[in-house]
Amino acid sequence: MGEHYGKTTNVGSVRTGRYGHEIIGQNVRDRKSSIGRRQAAIGFSQSNQSDEGSHISGSKESLAGLRIDGAGGGGNIGGTATAESVHRQTVGNRICKQINNKKMKTLVIANQKGGVGKTATLVHLAFDFFERGLNVAVIDLDTQGNASFTLKAHKTGFISSRIFSGLDAGNTLNINGDEPRLALIESDPDLANLDKVNVSEAGRRFNAAIKLLEHKGYDICLIDTAPSLGVAMASALLVADYVLSPIELEAYSIQGIKKMVTAITSIRKTNQKLNFIGMVASKVDARNPRHVRHLDELNRVYAQFMVPTSIGLRSSIGDALASCVPVWKIKKTAARKATTEIRALASYVYEKMELNNGR
Repeated sequence: MGEHYGKTTNVGSVRTGRYGHEIIGQNVRDRKSSIGRRQAAIGFSQSNQSDEGSHISGSKESLAGLRIDGAGGGGNIGGTATAESVHRQTVGNRICKQINNKKMKTLVIANQKGGVGKTATLVHLAFDFFERGLNVAVIDLDTQGNASFTLKAHKTGFISSRIFSGLDAGNTLNINGDEPRLALIESDPDLANLDKVNVSEAGRRFNAAIKLLEHKGYDICLIDTAPSLGVAMASALLVADYVLSPIELEAYSIQGIKKMVTAITSIRKTNQKLNFIGMVASKVDARNPRHVRHLDELNRVYAQFMVPTSIGLRSSIGDALASCVPVWKIKKTAARKATTEIRALASYVYEKMELNNGR
């Protein structure tokens, strides 16, 4: 992974999209893909019947132009993206060999819009993978510390800001015996000071921490991030293997995903092995016609970016997070549907990340 840090990445340029424009360039403006501006606008105009709808249409139109290939695509833009091109690792033999031999895989849960279900997704993936027998490390990079609260029974004594000043090989991170382990590196207030750190340097330090966890024998590292592309999120994306973006079916969330995909495309110029698993619709209210319409539209026009399962707006998920347990431990009939949905998402991510390989 260290080979990815030869260049200096400025987080400010990533935020503004200037760094991304080196990749996106004129191809976005002049593309002639099968889901280009004109066709996407026509596809959505039929159901966008309000001012809110027109704003969403504009955001979706921009998203249509963003193509994310497999891990080695280099962020190429233009042409028709397929599900295979998003998920397949089309990389050189050297990088393929490196990835296939790697024991631990890293997944970032990210969206630049808050309140979309990021933490709920992360902690349930952690619980599910742990129950499958995987050794799971969780790094909470969100200063709100919600994942740290729900996973507090699995504290290791390490705080996430220490990653950026040197995470030593303490015994509390050890995996003892044959029993799987779920280990939390919890959020702390000092994360707020990370914007003073150079992104490339932060990325190198984060990469060293990931290597340490891999050396300890963890199978997967899940990373929760704050809803902004600061140094913490950028560092995580610079070293990650995969990224998953929960979205809410509201105007602001859909508009925000455009920025998230642009940022991912930009960072993949440096971290070519970063795979975008896709967007998962979260907090879906099946009784809300607007949610139903938006989900249908996204699945129809942006199928290559959408995870083929969604998570409903269910109070049992909130109950589970507050009780520090997965939703399948909630003794309510309403929790059954949430369990089915979350288990389906976990299985999808498990397969996409090929976590069963090498076990």
